[in-house]
Amino acid sequence: MEYIECPILFNIKKKKEPLISKVPIDEFTKMVEKNFDYEFIGETKFYPYELPKEIKDLDFNILAIVGASGKGKSTLLKDFENYRFCENTYDNSKAIVSNFSDPQTASYKLSAVGLNSLPIWCKPRNVLSVGEGFRADIALNLNSYTIFDEFTSTIDRTVAKSTCNGIQKYIRNNGLTNMIFCSCHKDYIPFLKPDIVIDLDEEKIYDCRGEKVVIKEEDDKSNLTPIGSFKI
Repeated sequence: MEYIECPILFNIKKKKEPLISKVPIDEFTKMVEKNFDYEFIGETKFYPYELPKEIKDLDFNILAIVGASGKGKSTLLKDFENYRFCENTYDNSKAIVSNFSDPQTASYKLSAVGLNSLPIWCKPRNVLSVGEGFRADIALNLNSYTIFDEFTSTIDRTVAKSTCNGIQKYIRNNGLTNMIFCSCHKDYIPFLKPDIVIDLDEEKIYDCRGEKVVIKEEDDKSNLTPIGSFKI
């Protein structure tokens, strides 16, 4: 089944109190009002979604938050307490492989995200391509209670799918829990296999634990190969 066919845990609703941003009215905002017939009083209101408190007590390995840009995904992430954002960064004076706690951990995590090229392992982070850098950053932050915002937004969709396949295997094989992945994309979900999906477009929270979320035939064209690990 697709994730939208999984049981619905909750409907997600917007908060009653808006977030208000204020800016001064100046010649530029007046130009917008005059030329585009837009009434502006110097403030903008946004009603964010409210995270059901029951979600905070759920046990899961992987939770995905999806929805169109501007829906309030990043704002909703702030309601997850005791989590940290993907914040570990590389020391560019070292090879990326040298930034991990030990060689074996480096091998497993870099392989999990599809960085199986030894020459890439020996480069500093600041010379990697966008796709390589994305995967390297994920590898360095593969820890429980971590939030990955704008997940897969900067990479090719085939790379996104293959990376997700390796990530979910590493998370489950190593007993990591409470990992949150947030993105405007939805095509990676069958490959990441999340336990919980919060879809802000549908305004629903789906419980996919124990359900087999299938990969659509048209999506399974990436010729994904198993991601191995190197022995140190």
